Amino acid sequence: MTSLQARYASPAEIDRWDDLVAANPSGGDFLQVRGFATTKAAVGWTPRYLVFEEAGGGRVVSVSLVLERRIPTVGDYWYLPHGPAVRTTADLRAHAEALRDFLRDRARGVFAATLEPLVEDTEENRTRLDSGEHSLAALGARWRDGIQINTSTAIVDVDRDDDELLASFHKKCRNMISRATRDGVEIREYPATPETFAHMHRLMRLVGGGKAKLDLRSQAYTERFWRAFSDAGLGRFFGIDVDGAPAVMAYTIRVGERAFYKDGGSERPRTTPGMSNLLQWHMMRVQRDAGAKSYDLVGVPPRDRLDDPEYLNHSLAPFKLSFAREVTEFIGAYDLVMRPGAYSRWQRYGLRLAQRLHRGRYDDTGMY
Repeated sequence: MTSLQARYASPAEIDRWDDLVAANPSGGDFLQVRGFATTKAAVGWTPRYLVFEEAGGGRVVSVSLVLERRIPTVGDYWYLPHGPAVRTTADLRAHAEALRDFLRDRARGVFAATLEPLVEDTEENRTRLDSGEHSLAALGARWRDGIQINTSTAIVDVDRDDDELLASFHKKCRNMISRATRDGVEIREYPATPETFAHMHRLMRLVGGGKAKLDLRSQAYTERFWRAFSDAGLGRFFGIDVDGAPAVMAYTIRVGERAFYKDGGSERPRTTPGMSNLLQWHMMRVQRDAGAKSYDLVGVPPRDRLDDPEYLNHSLAPFKLSFAREVTEFIGAYDLVMRPGAYSRWQRYGLRLAQRLHRGRYDDTGMY
Protein backbone atom coordinates (compact mmCIF):
# COMPACT_ATOMS: atom_id res chain seq x y z
CA MET A 1 0.00 0.00 0.00
CA THR A 2 1.11 3.58 -0.67
CA SER A 3 2.83 5.21 2.31
CA LEU A 4 0.37 7.16 4.45
CA GLN A 5 0.43 10.15 6.74
CA ALA A 6 -2.11 11.23 9.35
CA ARG A 7 -3.35 14.72 10.17
CA TYR A 8 -6.20 16.41 11.99
CA ALA A 9 -9.25 17.10 9.83
CA SER A 10 -9.89 20.64 8.67
CA PRO A 11 -13.04 22.52 9.78
CA ALA A 12 -14.52 21.96 6.32
CA GLU A 13 -13.87 18.22 6.58
CA ILE A 14 -15.45 18.07 10.02
CA ASP A 15 -18.54 19.81 8.63
CA ARG A 16 -19.00 16.95 6.14
CA TRP A 17 -17.56 14.28 8.42
CA ASP A 18 -20.42 11.80 8.15
CA ASP A 19 -20.09 11.76 4.36
CA LEU A 20 -16.37 11.05 4.68
CA VAL A 21 -17.11 8.20 7.10
CA ALA A 22 -19.63 6.74 4.66
CA ALA A 23 -16.91 6.66 1.98
CA ASN A 24 -14.37 4.79 4.16
CA PRO A 25 -12.77 1.57 2.85
CA SER A 26 -14.54 -0.42 5.58
CA GLY A 27 -17.87 1.21 4.77
CA GLY A 28 -19.85 3.59 6.93
CA ASP A 29 -19.92 2.93 10.66
CA PHE A 30 -22.18 4.47 13.29
CA LEU A 31 -19.29 4.37 15.79
CA GLN A 32 -17.35 6.90 13.71
CA VAL A 33 -19.91 9.59 12.89
CA ARG A 34 -20.41 12.92 14.62
CA GLY A 35 -23.52 11.70 16.43
CA PHE A 36 -21.43 9.14 18.27
CA ALA A 37 -18.78 11.78 19.00
CA THR A 38 -21.47 14.04 20.48
CA THR A 39 -22.79 11.21 22.63
CA LYS A 40 -19.33 10.42 23.98
CA ALA A 41 -18.39 14.07 24.52
CA ALA A 42 -21.15 14.27 27.14
CA VAL A 43 -19.56 11.46 29.18
CA GLY A 44 -15.97 12.60 29.47
CA TRP A 45 -14.42 11.95 26.06
CA THR A 46 -12.89 14.59 23.79
CA PRO A 47 -13.54 13.86 20.09
CA ARG A 48 -10.71 14.25 17.60
CA TYR A 49 -11.10 13.87 13.86
CA LEU A 50 -8.24 12.20 12.02
CA VAL A 51 -7.56 11.97 8.29
CA PHE A 52 -5.24 9.41 6.71
CA GLU A 53 -3.93 10.46 3.32
CA GLU A 54 -1.24 9.51 0.85
CA ALA A 55 2.17 10.79 1.91
CA GLY A 56 2.91 14.29 0.75
CA GLY A 57 -0.65 15.51 1.14
CA GLY A 58 -2.20 13.34 -1.55
CA ARG A 59 -5.53 11.54 -1.82
CA VAL A 60 -7.55 10.98 1.35
CA VAL A 61 -7.57 7.23 2.02
CA SER A 62 -9.73 7.07 5.15
CA VAL A 63 -10.93 9.02 8.17
CA SER A 64 -11.25 7.94 11.80
CA LEU A 65 -13.00 9.32 14.82
CA VAL A 66 -10.67 9.42 17.82
CA LEU A 67 -11.93 9.59 21.40
CA GLU A 68 -9.39 11.10 23.79
CA ARG A 69 -9.41 10.79 27.57
CA ARG A 70 -7.10 12.08 30.29
CA ILE A 71 -6.28 9.21 32.65
CA PRO A 72 -5.23 10.33 36.16
CA THR A 73 -1.51 9.75 36.88
CA VAL A 74 -1.06 8.07 33.48
CA GLY A 75 -1.56 10.50 30.59
CA ASP A 76 -3.72 10.89 27.50
CA TYR A 77 -5.40 7.83 26.01
CA TRP A 78 -6.79 7.51 22.48
CA TYR A 79 -9.47 5.10 21.31
CA LEU A 80 -10.40 4.63 17.65
CA PRO A 81 -13.82 2.90 17.67
CA HIS A 82 -13.82 0.55 14.67
CA GLY A 83 -10.80 2.41 13.38
CA PRO A 84 -8.71 2.63 11.39
CA ALA A 85 -11.49 2.06 8.85
CA VAL A 86 -9.79 -0.74 6.92
CA ARG A 87 -10.50 -4.37 6.03
CA THR A 88 -7.06 -5.83 5.23
CA THR A 89 -3.96 -6.47 7.30
CA ALA A 90 -1.81 -4.55 4.81
CA ASP A 91 -3.97 -1.46 5.14
CA LEU A 92 -4.06 -1.82 8.92
CA ARG A 93 -0.27 -1.91 9.11
CA ALA A 94 0.04 1.19 6.91
CA HIS A 95 -2.50 3.11 8.99
CA ALA A 96 -0.88 2.02 12.26
CA GLU A 97 2.52 3.28 11.05
CA ALA A 98 1.02 6.62 10.06
CA LEU A 99 -0.72 6.93 13.42
CA ARG A 100 2.46 6.07 15.31
CA ASP A 101 4.37 8.79 13.43
CA PHE A 102 1.59 11.30 14.04
CA LEU A 103 1.52 10.59 17.77
CA ARG A 104 5.29 11.01 17.99
CA ASP A 105 5.15 14.38 16.26
CA ARG A 106 1.79 15.92 17.17
CA ALA A 107 0.38 14.21 20.26
CA ARG A 108 3.27 13.36 22.54
CA GLY A 109 1.09 13.21 25.63
CA VAL A 110 -0.68 10.10 24.35
CA PHE A 111 0.67 6.98 26.06
CA ALA A 112 -1.36 4.49 23.98
CA ALA A 113 -3.98 4.35 21.24
CA THR A 114 -6.41 1.46 20.95
CA LEU A 115 -7.14 0.43 17.37
CA GLU A 116 -10.24 -1.66 16.67
CA PRO A 117 -10.39 -2.35 12.91
CA LEU A 118 -12.97 -4.44 11.08
CA VAL A 119 -10.43 -7.02 9.93
CA GLU A 120 -11.90 -10.52 10.00
CA ASP A 121 -10.54 -12.92 12.59
CA THR A 122 -8.85 -15.67 10.57
CA GLU A 123 -5.73 -17.69 11.28
CA GLU A 124 -4.03 -16.12 8.27
CA ASN A 125 -4.81 -12.57 9.40
CA ARG A 126 -3.67 -13.26 12.96
CA THR A 127 -0.36 -14.65 11.71
CA ARG A 128 0.24 -11.65 9.48
CA LEU A 129 -0.46 -9.21 12.29
CA ASP A 130 1.38 -11.11 15.02
CA SER A 131 4.63 -12.07 13.31
CA GLY A 132 4.14 -11.86 9.56
CA GLU A 133 4.62 -9.27 6.89
CA HIS A 134 2.10 -6.85 8.42
CA SER A 135 3.14 -7.31 12.03
CA LEU A 136 1.76 -4.78 14.48
CA ALA A 137 3.89 -6.23 17.25
CA ALA A 138 6.89 -4.78 15.41
CA LEU A 139 5.33 -1.35 15.96
CA GLY A 140 4.91 -1.97 19.67
CA ALA A 141 1.22 -2.90 19.46
CA ARG A 142 -0.34 -5.45 21.79
CA TRP A 143 -3.50 -7.42 21.05
CA ARG A 144 -6.51 -7.18 23.36
CA ASP A 145 -10.13 -8.34 23.24
CA GLY A 146 -12.47 -6.30 21.11
CA ILE A 147 -14.34 -3.55 22.94
CA GLN A 148 -17.53 -3.16 20.93
CA ILE A 149 -20.36 -5.66 21.19
CA ASN A 150 -20.28 -6.43 17.46
CA THR A 151 -16.72 -7.75 17.51
CA SER A 152 -18.68 -10.94 16.87
CA THR A 153 -21.92 -10.32 15.07
CA ALA A 154 -24.51 -11.43 12.52
CA ILE A 155 -24.44 -9.60 9.18
CA VAL A 156 -27.04 -9.96 6.43
CA ASP A 157 -26.20 -9.28 2.79
CA VAL A 158 -29.16 -7.13 1.73
CA ASP A 159 -27.76 -6.24 -1.70
CA ARG A 160 -30.30 -8.45 -3.53
CA ASP A 161 -33.98 -8.51 -4.42
CA ASP A 162 -36.76 -9.42 -2.02
CA ASP A 163 -37.04 -13.05 -3.13
CA GLU A 164 -33.31 -13.71 -2.82
CA LEU A 165 -33.09 -11.95 0.52
CA LEU A 166 -36.05 -13.81 1.98
CA ALA A 167 -34.72 -17.14 0.68
CA SER A 168 -31.45 -16.54 2.55
CA PHE A 169 -33.20 -16.64 5.94
CA HIS A 170 -33.70 -19.79 7.99
CA LYS A 171 -36.92 -21.64 7.11
CA LYS A 172 -38.50 -20.99 10.51
CA CYS A 173 -37.76 -17.28 10.13
CA ARG A 174 -39.43 -17.21 6.72
CA ASN A 175 -42.45 -18.99 8.15
CA MET A 176 -42.73 -16.43 10.95
CA ILE A 177 -42.63 -13.57 8.44
CA SER A 178 -45.35 -15.26 6.39
CA ARG A 179 -47.46 -15.82 9.49
CA ALA A 180 -47.31 -12.17 10.57
CA THR A 181 -48.05 -11.03 7.02
CA ARG A 182 -51.13 -13.27 6.83
CA ASP A 183 -52.27 -11.92 10.18
CA GLY A 184 -52.27 -8.43 8.71
CA VAL A 185 -49.58 -7.03 11.02
CA GLU A 186 -48.78 -3.43 10.11
CA ILE A 187 -45.48 -1.64 10.73
CA ARG A 188 -45.25 2.06 11.43
CA GLU A 189 -42.45 4.59 11.85
CA TYR A 190 -42.25 6.73 14.98
CA PRO A 191 -40.81 10.23 15.40
CA ALA A 192 -37.83 10.79 17.69
CA THR A 193 -39.85 12.26 20.56
CA PRO A 194 -39.85 11.79 24.34
CA GLU A 195 -42.98 9.63 23.99
CA THR A 196 -41.21 7.32 21.54
CA PHE A 197 -38.16 7.18 23.80
CA ALA A 198 -40.33 6.19 26.76
CA HIS A 199 -41.90 3.33 24.80
CA MET A 200 -38.47 2.12 23.68
CA HIS A 201 -37.04 2.16 27.19
CA ARG A 202 -39.97 0.11 28.46
CA LEU A 203 -39.76 -2.47 25.68
CA MET A 204 -35.98 -2.80 25.88
CA ARG A 205 -36.24 -3.70 29.56
CA LEU A 206 -38.74 -6.43 28.65
CA VAL A 207 -36.47 -8.29 26.19
CA GLY A 208 -36.57 -12.01 26.90
CA GLY A 209 -39.49 -11.54 29.25
CA GLY A 210 -37.34 -9.12 31.23
CA LYS A 211 -34.89 -11.90 32.08
CA ALA A 212 -32.35 -11.59 29.25
CA LYS A 213 -28.71 -10.96 30.18
CA LEU A 214 -28.26 -7.45 28.78
CA ASP A 215 -26.09 -4.43 29.51
CA LEU A 216 -28.40 -1.46 28.99
CA ARG A 217 -26.95 2.01 29.30
CA SER A 218 -28.64 4.79 31.24
CA GLN A 219 -31.74 6.41 29.79
CA ALA A 220 -29.94 9.75 29.56
CA TYR A 221 -27.08 8.24 27.55
CA THR A 222 -29.41 6.29 25.26
CA GLU A 223 -31.68 9.25 24.57
CA ARG A 224 -28.69 11.46 23.81
CA PHE A 225 -27.58 8.82 21.30
CA TRP A 226 -31.03 8.54 19.69
CA ARG A 227 -31.41 12.31 19.40
CA ALA A 228 -27.99 12.77 17.81
CA PHE A 229 -28.51 10.07 15.20
CA SER A 230 -32.13 10.95 14.45
CA ASP A 231 -31.33 14.67 14.10
CA ALA A 232 -28.58 13.77 11.62
CA GLY A 233 -31.01 11.69 9.55
CA LEU A 234 -29.11 8.48 10.26
CA GLY A 235 -31.43 6.72 12.73
CA ARG A 236 -35.11 5.74 12.56
CA PHE A 237 -37.65 4.10 14.89
CA PHE A 238 -40.01 1.41 13.62
CA GLY A 239 -42.51 -0.76 15.42
CA ILE A 240 -45.88 -2.48 15.64
CA ASP A 241 -48.81 -1.19 17.67
CA VAL A 242 -51.24 -3.42 19.51
CA ASP A 243 -54.36 -1.80 20.98
CA GLY A 244 -52.97 1.65 20.26
CA ALA A 245 -49.55 1.27 21.89
CA PRO A 246 -46.22 -0.18 20.66
CA ALA A 247 -45.74 -3.88 21.41
CA VAL A 248 -42.54 -4.28 19.37
CA MET A 249 -40.04 -1.54 18.49
CA ALA A 250 -36.58 -1.21 16.98
CA TYR A 251 -34.06 1.51 16.15
CA THR A 252 -32.06 1.16 12.96
CA ILE A 253 -29.16 3.24 11.63
CA ARG A 254 -27.67 3.60 8.16
CA VAL A 255 -24.29 5.13 7.36
CA GLY A 256 -23.45 4.81 3.68
CA GLU A 257 -23.71 1.22 2.50
CA ARG A 258 -23.92 -0.29 6.00
CA ALA A 259 -27.05 -0.48 8.13
CA PHE A 260 -27.40 -1.58 11.74
CA TYR A 261 -30.07 -2.89 14.11
CA LYS A 262 -29.04 -0.88 17.14
CA ASP A 263 -31.80 -1.22 19.76
CA GLY A 264 -35.05 -3.08 20.16
CA GLY A 265 -37.54 -4.66 22.50
CA SER A 266 -40.93 -6.28 22.78
CA GLU A 267 -43.65 -7.08 25.27
CA ARG A 268 -44.26 -10.81 24.83
CA PRO A 269 -47.82 -11.03 26.19
CA ARG A 270 -48.93 -8.43 23.61
CA THR A 271 -47.18 -9.87 20.56
CA THR A 272 -48.25 -12.51 18.08
CA PRO A 273 -45.98 -14.98 16.25
CA GLY A 274 -43.67 -13.43 13.68
CA MET A 275 -44.01 -9.78 14.64
CA SER A 276 -40.32 -9.27 15.43
CA ASN A 277 -39.27 -11.21 12.31
CA LEU A 278 -41.53 -9.09 10.12
CA LEU A 279 -40.17 -5.90 11.69
CA GLN A 280 -36.57 -6.85 10.88
CA TRP A 281 -37.55 -7.90 7.35
CA HIS A 282 -39.19 -4.51 6.87
CA MET A 283 -36.20 -2.55 8.19
CA MET A 284 -33.76 -4.50 6.03
CA ARG A 285 -35.70 -3.59 2.91
CA VAL A 286 -36.09 0.05 3.95
CA GLN A 287 -32.34 0.36 4.51
CA ARG A 288 -31.50 -1.52 1.33
CA ASP A 289 -33.72 0.79 -0.69
CA ALA A 290 -31.96 3.76 0.95
CA GLY A 291 -28.56 2.47 -0.20
CA ALA A 292 -27.41 -0.15 2.30
CA LYS A 293 -25.70 -3.32 1.09
CA SER A 294 -25.27 -4.97 4.50
CA TYR A 295 -27.34 -5.08 7.67
CA ASP A 296 -25.51 -5.72 10.95
CA LEU A 297 -27.69 -7.14 13.72
CA VAL A 298 -25.04 -5.86 16.18
CA GLY A 299 -23.77 -8.53 18.46
CA VAL A 300 -23.96 -12.28 18.96
CA PRO A 301 -21.60 -14.51 20.95
CA PRO A 302 -18.48 -15.78 19.14
CA ARG A 303 -18.80 -19.21 17.54
CA ASP A 304 -17.19 -21.04 20.44
CA ARG A 305 -19.59 -19.48 22.97
CA LEU A 306 -22.91 -19.67 21.18
CA ASP A 307 -24.10 -22.26 23.70
CA ASP A 308 -22.85 -20.34 26.75
CA PRO A 309 -25.87 -18.91 28.62
CA GLU A 310 -23.58 -16.61 30.62
CA TYR A 311 -22.41 -14.72 27.54
CA LEU A 312 -23.89 -11.25 27.05
CA ASN A 313 -26.80 -11.28 24.56
CA HIS A 314 -26.72 -15.09 24.41
CA SER A 315 -30.52 -15.26 24.38
CA LEU A 316 -30.76 -13.00 21.30
CA ALA A 317 -28.40 -15.05 19.12
CA PRO A 318 -30.90 -17.61 17.74
CA PHE A 319 -33.21 -14.83 16.55
CA LYS A 320 -30.42 -12.81 14.92
CA LEU A 321 -28.80 -15.85 13.31
CA SER A 322 -32.12 -16.90 11.79
CA PHE A 323 -31.50 -14.00 9.39
CA ALA A 324 -27.71 -14.10 8.94
CA ARG A 325 -27.12 -17.87 9.32
CA GLU A 326 -23.49 -17.46 10.43
CA VAL A 327 -21.35 -15.53 12.88
CA THR A 328 -18.87 -12.93 11.62
CA GLU A 329 -15.89 -12.42 13.94
CA PHE A 330 -13.43 -9.54 13.77
CA ILE A 331 -9.83 -9.55 14.94
CA GLY A 332 -10.36 -7.61 18.15
CA ALA A 333 -8.28 -4.61 19.19
CA TYR A 334 -4.63 -3.55 19.47
CA ASP A 335 -3.04 -1.14 21.90
CA LEU A 336 -0.42 0.90 20.05
CA VAL A 337 1.94 1.65 22.93
CA MET A 338 3.79 4.97 22.77
CA ARG A 339 5.06 5.28 26.37
CA PRO A 340 5.70 1.84 27.92
CA GLY A 341 6.03 3.09 31.50
CA ALA A 342 2.71 4.92 31.41
CA TYR A 343 1.09 1.98 29.63
CA SER A 344 2.25 -0.32 32.42
CA ARG A 345 0.49 1.94 34.94
CA TRP A 346 -2.61 1.88 32.73
CA GLN A 347 -2.66 -1.89 32.82
CA ARG A 348 -1.94 -2.14 36.54
CA TYR A 349 -4.53 0.34 37.78
CA GLY A 350 -5.25 3.13 35.29
CA LEU A 351 -8.04 1.45 33.35
CA ARG A 352 -9.80 0.19 36.48
CA LEU A 353 -9.55 3.63 38.07
CA ALA A 354 -10.87 5.36 34.96
CA GLN A 355 -13.78 2.93 34.71
CA ARG A 356 -14.71 3.42 38.36
CA LEU A 357 -14.57 7.21 38.10
CA HIS A 358 -16.60 7.12 34.89
CA ARG A 359 -19.38 4.97 36.33
CA GLY A 360 -19.62 7.13 39.43
CA ARG A 361 -19.70 10.44 37.61
CA TYR A 362 -21.89 9.59 34.62
CA ASP A 363 -24.11 6.76 35.91
CA ASP A 364 -22.94 4.73 32.92
CA THR A 365 -22.33 1.00 32.56
CA GLY A 366 -18.82 1.43 31.18
CA MET A 367 -16.31 3.94 29.90
CA TYR A 368 -16.42 2.81 26.27
